[in-house]
Amino acid sequence: MTMRSPVVALLWEQWQLTRVEAAQRVGVSIVAASVALRLGEVGPTVAFGILMVLHSMFWLSISKLTGGRFLDGYKPGFPLQLLYTRPVPTVVFVGVAMAYDAISCVVLYLVSAALVGFAFDQPLPLFSVAGWIVTFHLVCTCLQWASRNRVVQWAGMIVTCLPLYLTLRNRVASPLHVEFSLAENVMLILIGVVSFAVAVAGVARQRHGGASVATPRTAGPVASPEWLVSLFSFSCPTSSATRALVWLELRSSGMPVLAIGLGLAMLIFMLFAIGIAIAPLRPYAVLSAVISVPAMLWLFGGNALGIRHKQGRSYFSSFEATQPYGTAQLTGLRILVRSACMLVALIAVGVSVWASSSLVNEWVPWLMNGKEVSPGVLRARNALVAEILEKPGYQHFARMVVVAIVVALIIASRATFTALRARHPRRVNIGVGSLLFYGLALVLLAQAEQHGIVSTLLFNQIQSATNWIVAAVLILATTYLVWRSLAERLLTPRQVLSVVVMSAAFGAACLTLMGLPSVRPEGFPTAIFLERLLAPALLALMLFVLASWSLNRIRHM
Repeated sequence: MTMRSPVVALLWEQWQLTRVEAAQRVGVSIVAASVALRLGEVGPTVAFGILMVLHSMFWLSISKLTGGRFLDGYKPGFPLQLLYTRPVPTVVFVGVAMAYDAISCVVLYLVSAALVGFAFDQPLPLFSVAGWIVTFHLVCTCLQWASRNRVVQWAGMIVTCLPLYLTLRNRVASPLHVEFSLAENVMLILIGVVSFAVAVAGVARQRHGGASVATPRTAGPVASPEWLVSLFSFSCPTSSATRALVWLELRSSGMPVLAIGLGLAMLIFMLFAIGIAIAPLRPYAVLSAVISVPAMLWLFGGNALGIRHKQGRSYFSSFEATQPYGTAQLTGLRILVRSACMLVALIAVGVSVWASSSLVNEWVPWLMNGKEVSPGVLRARNALVAEILEKPGYQHFARMVVVAIVVALIIASRATFTALRARHPRRVNIGVGSLLFYGLALVLLAQAEQHGIVSTLLFNQIQSATNWIVAAVLILATTYLVWRSLAERLLTPRQVLSVVVMSAAFGAACLTLMGLPSVRPEGFPTAIFLERLLAPALLALMLFVLASWSLNRIRHM
């Protein structure tokens, strides 16, 4: 494409880098905010928080060009280093990049908030928070680009971004209304101008050789820092390939996950203990206990198959592709090791949360908005104890089976998604977009039925038809994957039988927890019974087989 202006060329290049991420952000934010608005009185506040979190983050597709990982904020330094050799002033390409990052994300927020607010007849803050979003983006990009020092990056984030967050949090009123005074808007403008000036000075220093050269780092299969991996220096066994592979997985990902889980468990207990003396810290202690398990699963449960990423491509390394193992054995061992380490880490976090909750007795009084909060937390803890004691032993065993297999399924599904996205990125994007559109359609249909636009009979028929379609697709997809795996000799009949037995155990455990008998009771809907009986087993079977099938595609592409 011919560009008559350097500015237009720079904008076009950045649009090419971020267009897929932009579509993903809009789709996820609209669906998540729509679901949140169905929560009742707290729905608008939750929806606003989701939109702000998703659209206040800088463009990850641009920041990762310097190498690194999301957990460490990506590698500091200006990511568009190829612009250094162009005859364009530093202030121009830095200004274009920062303006694109801030303004494009503001536009995405306005579009998402306007569409969700219009669909649910619930107005969300629009232009009143636009200035805050722009300033937050300018500050974040300044801290990310102005220096290649990690200490400067993180210290600057704490010093500048935390006050901005608290400023926004204090403006969120109930009912939802966010406003900034004239003096606060002027202060936001000044912060943005200073951030732009500091970023230009820092990038100019990098451009002219005044700072160390940043070498892009290949993102490997583990999201753990290198210093944490190097802590576990035990010898590799050479008696068998299986033990060597287990050693590699434990050292590269398993032991770091365990260490992080133990560290998080101690941190939660410390926050609860410190909360006895420092009352403002108590909400954050409770928040850390609530989000600890989802955060562990999300941050450390992905990419168990070891797909690597470079600028512009994803691949399976030659070392791992030539290991003396079949794809199914390699996939099973990696998912099994990661799942076992994740389970131990989650158990440590759970024990810490349970022990920490007993310290709430020492928090009295704990007032929030003039209300005592401690009795509610203690009642929830006592209710959980009563529920555990009154349940029979076989249900506790079924719950343990379900939890263990669910953790393995989450790790297997995320590993499968990473492998399929590396092999078929366009098809995966289309599939994810279709699922998001389907979820949004269901939410909007429920909203229309609630307001009388769609009859209840039609809504129920659409739901029933959707359930049958999903069941049919699940059965056909599972059958096809098993057949192809056997035809390509990816799985042996013995391995397929093992996966079927595990999936059947998962389905039986889910059925036990639902309190349904193994034989369909008279008058119970057939569709619901089949869904609750077969859907978990088929889903587990499909995901375990799909993980091996997807790795086989990228391993031999």
